[in-house]
Amino acid sequence: MANSGTDADAWSNNLSNGAAQVGEKIDEAASELKERASEFGRFAAQTMDETRESTAATLKSTADSVRSCGHISSQAVTDVAGRTAEKLESTANYVRDHDFRGMCGDIGRAIRRNPTPALIGALGLGFLLGSALKRGRD
Repeated sequence: MANSGTDADAWSNNLSNGAAQVGEKIDEAASELKERASEFGRFAAQTMDETRESTAATLKSTADSVRSCGHISSQAVTDVAGRTAEKLESTANYVRDHDFRGMCGDIGRAIRRNPTPALIGALGLGFLLGSALKRGRD
């Protein structure tokens, strides 16, 4: 039985030594991993510093383009709104200055000058009126 005690002690010592070696290997791997992560961080920081100016310039250029398109778009909207307002004002002045008989005469003259668009408009108006009347019955 004395032999069993020394075998158990030897086994225990071997196990302790193995655990210590595994612990040392883990410490070495962790230290190496920490160093590589640190190198990667330095590399990433250096790369970002090197590309920061060009990235900032690209972002500013894009912002200027968007701003320019926004001005163009808003100018186009402003122009369309202005033309629409002028047409509405002109129509208001026409209605104010002409009685029903005068308006009918003007419509007749416009139809004689432009028969095709007048016919297309009449067909469209007839279709819309027919659809409205049909819905009213259903």
